[in-house]
Amino acid sequence: MRRVLVAERDLHDLGMVWRLIESSAAISCPAEAATILPTLIDTRERFDQLQRRLTEQMADETQAELADELAAKAQCAIDILVRNLFERTADVGFLATDEVVARFCAADAAQRAADAPAMRERLAEYQRKYSVYDDVLLCAPDGTLLIRLDDGSTDAEPAARPALQRSREPLVAQALAAAGFCERFGASDLAATGQSAALLYGHRIADAVGRPVGVLLLRFRFDDEMSRIFADVGGERPQIALMLVDGQQRVIASSDVTHVPLGVRLALAAPGATAGMQLTQFAGRDYLGLQCLGTPYQGYPGPTGWRAVAMVSLLTAFASRRDATEGNPATDAVAASGSALAGIRDDADAINRELRRVVWNGRLLARTQEGDRLRLTAVLRQVSAAGIRTQARVDQAIHEIGGTGLARGRQRAHDMARLAADILDRNLYERANDCRWWALSPLLRAALADEAASANPAPLNALLRHINGLYTVYSRLVVFDRHGRICGASAGPQGDDPGDALIGTSVPAAMQSAVEALSGSELYAVTGFDDSDWHAGGPTYTYLAAVRDPVDSHRVVGGIAIVFNAVRELQAMLSDILAGRDGFAAFVDPHGRVLSVAGDAPPELIAQAGSATAPVDHDGQRYLLARMAAGGYREFRTSDGHDDGVAAVVGLRLGAAERRDGGIGQAELRASHPVASAQAEELAMFRVGSACYALPAQHVLEAATSRGLVRTPGAGAAGLGLLEVALPGGSALVQVLCARQLLGVPGPARAVDGTVLVLRAQHANGAPLHVGLRVDEVVSVLELDPARYHPAPDGFQGFAPWITGLAECQRDGDGEPQLVQRLDLAALLQAGGMRIAATEPQVAVAEPFIAEAA
Repeated sequence: MRRVLVAERDLHDLGMVWRLIESSAAISCPAEAATILPTLIDTRERFDQLQRRLTEQMADETQAELADELAAKAQCAIDILVRNLFERTADVGFLATDEVVARFCAADAAQRAADAPAMRERLAEYQRKYSVYDDVLLCAPDGTLLIRLDDGSTDAEPAARPALQRSREPLVAQALAAAGFCERFGASDLAATGQSAALLYGHRIADAVGRPVGVLLLRFRFDDEMSRIFADVGGERPQIALMLVDGQQRVIASSDVTHVPLGVRLALAAPGATAGMQLTQFAGRDYLGLQCLGTPYQGYPGPTGWRAVAMVSLLTAFASRRDATEGNPATDAVAASGSALAGIRDDADAINRELRRVVWNGRLLARTQEGDRLRLTAVLRQVSAAGIRTQARVDQAIHEIGGTGLARGRQRAHDMARLAADILDRNLYERANDCRWWALSPLLRAALADEAASANPAPLNALLRHINGLYTVYSRLVVFDRHGRICGASAGPQGDDPGDALIGTSVPAAMQSAVEALSGSELYAVTGFDDSDWHAGGPTYTYLAAVRDPVDSHRVVGGIAIVFNAVRELQAMLSDILAGRDGFAAFVDPHGRVLSVAGDAPPELIAQAGSATAPVDHDGQRYLLARMAAGGYREFRTSDGHDDGVAAVVGLRLGAAERRDGGIGQAELRASHPVASAQAEELAMFRVGSACYALPAQHVLEAATSRGLVRTPGAGAAGLGLLEVALPGGSALVQVLCARQLLGVPGPARAVDGTVLVLRAQHANGAPLHVGLRVDEVVSVLELDPARYHPAPDGFQGFAPWITGLAECQRDGDGEPQLVQRLDLAALLQAGGMRIAATEPQVAVAEPFIAEAA
């Protein structure tokens, strides 16, 4: 972790600087430095503690960033696979109940031989629509192959392998003994050419009386699907290896087989362990790896023991890979990294605020010690410079920690949006397949081809209700004839509407026209995301396919419409993606219309999300937004002519937005020109809000902490209460006024701000008066030539009579000019309701302020 090591070295070097300053002060001016040495020692010790906390936090955040990256890739890969395989469990169960398939398996050998060409074509139609399968097989109970689409031939080699007559695949016996689907991955004689293993889904085929007559087997395009998933989630870090492992920790799929070959075993934690990121050895090298179990979908957990693993070599694990941080670094850093970093930042602020206060007081003291003034001033200058350097390095470390946390949040939001888009694509891919396959039902084709038969809705309703019972993602299935008249419908979304009321009514003309325009069984149509009388939950998609004459496949005899239950299904997808995180997830169309949303999502924020993950403020909260277009899956959206441009939007809330600028108090001020006048005046400078103010140092005793301030009733608008302070004659209670209130600075001070200046003046009757003025921060004590003063601009007397002029200074380090507002103490305190004697001596001012000085 190179950045951590650099920070540790820099902070250690600064600790040595503090020790050197302590030694120099004790040797050169022991009496004068006696008041500040305890503060120097305390500051150095507190910075040493802060150094340890910072480096530990940097290391933790860097490691957590890597763990998040590995977890995101592994979790996304296994979750996409589990959802995909869940659809396979439904497919094999439905196709196994297909009447044509069952009749073929139950027939005698002669009849099967006659029906084989038609059956092969029917299964090929299925495979063309559900392109995730590379083989569909029908087996007799003894394993004899009745029909197989993959005969091992290719265009280049027609006879690639001898035909298999009888399979020894164990899944056949398992399916015959099971009531539902079965799945198996492993070595099989049914594997594709050149492969030894296959992922197979099987289901028993029964005749009309329930007697098993065969087994349906679907071979999933496992290697192809895993290649697609790895390519989608792998990102731009080829150093990270993604693997799928089985229950024995054996690699069954790898993003790079030259890096991690198939069949090797990984030495990771036992299944079910929550070890997080682990150090492991592979091929003689050290790796950091992380494994994720799939999130069950609809109760389906995926194949037993399967996990996704992301692994990276320690040589490249912590290579820098972040873009420049966007937005407000301090705000985003603390918001992204949480309370630990906020505590470190506040502690650093407290240390530096106390240090500035002591240095500021030391400079006030130095002005009264003529002989030793130069030595004490030199020590104070070194203390101040060391404080600024230390604060700058701490700020840089905090920024790096926050940048790491922010990068984690951005990566998380991006991965969530990508996963949502992938899941949507894969889900709607199945919907486009379903409508086309169900349109091939012999019962539907025969019923709609015979207008007399279509007048009896009972058989159609029974079929549609059976399908809808298996495929619960639909609100309703509707069948209509070539005239657009509805002939059958499944139950409504609540089950209390059997659909009988729809029988005899007409489908919308646009749907009828869309079905008539479909020229082949591979084509489908889909409505926009619109309201539908068939769907009670608001807008949704309705997928349409043409039902063709059983004799003349070119003649359209009607259509089937399947109504997607968008309210429930889209909401479920987004809720799964959000997984209880603080923020929102949504699907939107290209025009900004929200199709579905989960979580607390301000509409304006959804509209702001762009392709780049960036932090934005809304209503006092800081968010990370990510947007990912649904780019399609296989042929769906990519080549089928249907792409409505839907995108997934994710917004993660970081926390409250806070305005934290560097502030003038973070830098030393110095005179813009050498002091050449014997009338030079010493000014005590402080910050209130974003502006810098000054009072003649002769009116300021010290800067005290506000600890112990007692609120008192009836103190007036500017009164804060009473504070016990040390005065020349002993301690006393002084009234404390709020500089923000007196100067008209809007908004409350930051929680870390607040220093009380103890001021001395005179009552109108000549009696001494001490009063406290709470400011945000002290800045500097400077000696300025009155020639560098500029008069207050015209009109200031009307609303700010306490401003007597503007002092011209420069910031140390960058030389940026700063204008400091010189205040009249008497006018300021009179604004707070006090009657005091005039305090301002007559001082000469320069010519009226000109634009160049600004």
